[in-house]
Amino acid sequence: IFSASSSSSSSSLKTTTTTTRTRNRKMDGMKARSNNNTTNNNQIVEDKLKPDWAGDDILSKAVDAAISNKFLYEVIMKPMARKTLIDTAEKNGIKWREVAEELQKDERLQAKFNEIEISSMEYPEYYLKPFHAYTEGNLCWLAACEAESATYSMALRVYPKERITAMEAQQRLRDSYTTTLRDHREKYNATNVEPEVIVDIGCSVGMSTRYISRQFPSAKTIGMDLSPHMLAVASLRDEQETDSSQRVWVHGKGEDTKMADNSVDVVSLAFVIHECPETATDALMKEAFRILRPGGTFIMTDNNPQSAVIQKLPPALFTLMKSTEPHSNEYYTINVVNMLKANGFEHAHQEQTDPRHRTVLASKPL
Repeated sequence: IFSASSSSSSSSLKTTTTTTRTRNRKMDGMKARSNNNTTNNNQIVEDKLKPDWAGDDILSKAVDAAISNKFLYEVIMKPMARKTLIDTAEKNGIKWREVAEELQKDERLQAKFNEIEISSMEYPEYYLKPFHAYTEGNLCWLAACEAESATYSMALRVYPKERITAMEAQQRLRDSYTTTLRDHREKYNATNVEPEVIVDIGCSVGMSTRYISRQFPSAKTIGMDLSPHMLAVASLRDEQETDSSQRVWVHGKGEDTKMADNSVDVVSLAFVIHECPETATDALMKEAFRILRPGGTFIMTDNNPQSAVIQKLPPALFTLMKSTEPHSNEYYTINVVNMLKANGFEHAHQEQTDPRHRTVLASKPL
């Protein structure tokens, strides 16, 4: 995925053993927390709950009107959004086009797809909309083959002034998430910190699933996604990993997992909810509550509406972002903590885990 400048980071991470990861996870987490706390100072806008370009504000409506113009969207915004993402990634050493091309030519992907896909899956209406500048959303090979590069590029945007590789940025981003999860479980699950079953809903190509699995190596970790294309890439990539037996990949719907009541210790949604309408977010929480064991943990991370970085995005960037995320207005105006409490969770709280993102956690009552 990376140019020569970062290939050594990728190689060293791949050769790290599960034992070493387990031994060092708290130290790495503490480093990530320290780094992020330093960066996060003064990054929250306390008296402003959301950016002006989201919701019912005049600026938001003006942007939405521009996006709803089919000519502007198809001819200008969508191609510009793709070009901006790809060019920025490749300038930072991420081999976006090269990796996508290699994956699309890999004949093993179709076999993985055939193994994973549930052909009778009924997709929610919101999931069938164009997003991320793909006409078919996540239900296409191009989206799946570009997802890794897009994810690494996203991590680099969190730390724009720091001279770090995409791999290092991704590691820091994920460490802050898993460290926050461990802290929550140590506080509220003192006798049962280590989970037995983790479900990573909306797992995409499995990057979040692998990170959380390695922080809790004794757990069975299930990566679940609505896109069999994404899951095919996740499964293919996992073949290269020595700890792949810890993970399984399931074509499923987060709002209706088909899992048993009280059967899961952690439900994770990493960068998922901003892609959902409010009704779907509520349904995801209800399903998480149902499948979690008493004392189980709900955790999600996504853009923080009160982040100074998010609120101060330049017009060109927030317009392009909204043009690829059809449910932005709903995401930036809902109160996730209150929604969790309304669905029966306790100990619901959120933390700013990096300059752009917040992590929200809650527990199912014992």
